[in-house]
Amino acid sequence: MRNELTDLLDHDLEHYTPQISKKEIIDIFIAYDISYIRYFGSDMFYVEMVDEEPLVPLHPKSSYPPGIERLFDLMTRERISLISYKDGKLMKSYFPINSSDL
Repeated sequence: MRNELTDLLDHDLEHYTPQISKKEIIDIFIAYDISYIRYFGSDMFYVEMVDEEPLVPLHPKSSYPPGIERLFDLMTRERISLISYKDGKLMKSYFPINSSDL
């Protein structure tokens, strides 16, 4: 497999429990103005907003909104390194991607 972004398709999500659709993922990205979510392993995530600023919980030691936490769970279970939403396209990578490739 190559180190590149590929389309995230509905069939990529068909075995995930609890079920989530591509539309639900897009709705979460739009609701919170998210550009991409990067998973580093060991429950370490980075969420970048469309304005290139990090999205962080409102209070120290609190969690992200439930929709974003659901995406963290999806990424952990499916071993997805990055999910990106840009120009109406939802992309994924199973391998680390350079920021310049986004």
